Amino acid sequence: MSIIVQKYGGTSVGSADRIKRVAGLVLKERQKGHDVVVVVSAMAKTTDTLVKLAGELSNDPGKREMDMLLATGEQVTISLLAMALQQKGQQAVSLTGRQAGIVTDDVHGNAKITSIDTSRVRGELAEGRIVIVAGFQGVTAAGELTTLGRGGSDTTAAALASALKAERCDIYTDVDGVYTADPRVVPHAAKIERLSYNEMLTFATMGATVLHPRAIKHAREYDVPVVVRSSLKESRGTVISGRAQRQEAIVGVAHQESVSVLTIHGCDGGESLILYDLDSHHIETDLIKRGGTIVLIVKDEDIREVQTIIKQYSRSYTHVEVCHDLSKVCVIGRIQSPPEIQEKVTNVFHDYHIDKVSVWESPVGLSALVDRQAVEKAARILHMHFGLDYIEPKRAVL
Repeated sequence: MSIIVQKYGGTSVGSADRIKRVAGLVLKERQKGHDVVVVVSAMAKTTDTLVKLAGELSNDPGKREMDMLLATGEQVTISLLAMALQQKGQQAVSLTGRQAGIVTDDVHGNAKITSIDTSRVRGELAEGRIVIVAGFQGVTAAGELTTLGRGGSDTTAAALASALKAERCDIYTDVDGVYTADPRVVPHAAKIERLSYNEMLTFATMGATVLHPRAIKHAREYDVPVVVRSSLKESRGTVISGRAQRQEAIVGVAHQESVSVLTIHGCDGGESLILYDLDSHHIETDLIKRGGTIVLIVKDEDIREVQTIIKQYSRSYTHVEVCHDLSKVCVIGRIQSPPEIQEKVTNVFHDYHIDKVSVWESPVGLSALVDRQAVEKAARILHMHFGLDYIEPKRAVL
C-alpha cells in the first residue's frame, strides 16, 4: 500500500473534540487503502504555557533543558490521538521522535534533521497500525533530545514523507490553503490552487508562516507533493509540487510582524565569520551590504543569540546599532524593473502615511522595513496596489 503522511497543527488538536475530528480524518484516509503516518504538534497554547512556566523559574533557561521541557507537548498529543483511534477500533501506536528514528545535529532549540531510520515506522505499518509521531523533536547521535525550532512539526512530516517515499504529505492547519497574503490580515487575499516547490520556498523565506522553508526543502529534494488544507472544513487546499508554475510576475505579499535590525559599522572583513557562525546556529537572516556597513534583519526570538555571536567578533567592527519594534513586508515575484518597483512602493507608503525604514530587492522580490504598528496596513495596501485583491464575482439577479 502507498503511504500518506499527515500533519496536524496545534489548533487542529486543541481540544478533545478536535482530536476526535482528527481521528476521523485519519481513518478516512486509512479506509481509502493507504498506510497512514500522522505527525502532530502540541495542543494549542501548550508551548506558550511551558515557555511562560520556564520564565517564572529562570531568567535564562538553558536550551538543552528547554528542549526537554517543550518536547513534552507533542508527547501528550500523540498519546491522546492514539487513544482516540483505538476507541474507534483502529490499531494505532504513538512514537516519540527518537522512537521514530529521527536523528538531528546538536543545535538545541533549532536542530536540523540529518537522517531518519524508518525501520520502526515501517514495522508498525506492516502490522496494520496507524503510526503517530511527535513532531518538532529528534535526538542527536549522542542520544540528546533536541527540538527543531519554528515550524518543526511541518519539517518532521516532510522529512518522514521523503524518507518513507510517501505518495504525498498533507499539512492540515487552520487555513484551507496557501493565499496570496495572510487571509487573517488581508481580507481580499486569494487562495492559490498550485505552487511549485521554489515558489512556496520563496513565500516561506520572505515571511509567510504557513510552511517552514526546511519542510519545503525536504519535499523538493525527494519530489514528494505537499497539500496544505484545513482540518476544520472540507477543502481542496493548495498543492505544492515540482510541476506547478505560476505565470504572474507578482504572486503575493508576505510579512513578518516581529523583526529586529542590527547595523554593524566599520566591518573589516569580519562579516564572513559572523555570517558563518549565524548559519552554523541555523539562524535565518536578511543581509544588506552598504560599503563597510552590514545590516542584519533577524526574528525577534533570535536577537539575544545573534547579539552574543556578534560580540565574539568585536575586533572586526567599530560598533553595532540595534533597532526593535519593526516589521518586514515583502512583494514576492519576478521584479523586472527594481528601481521602478522600489519607487512604486515608496510612493504608495507615502500616500498612505506609512513610514518606511528601508527598501531593498532580491532575486525573488522586494522587501521593506516598516513600523510594527503599520505592517498589516502596509500588507493590505501593497496587495491591492499590485493587483492581487480577489473580488468575488457578482451573482446574476434572477
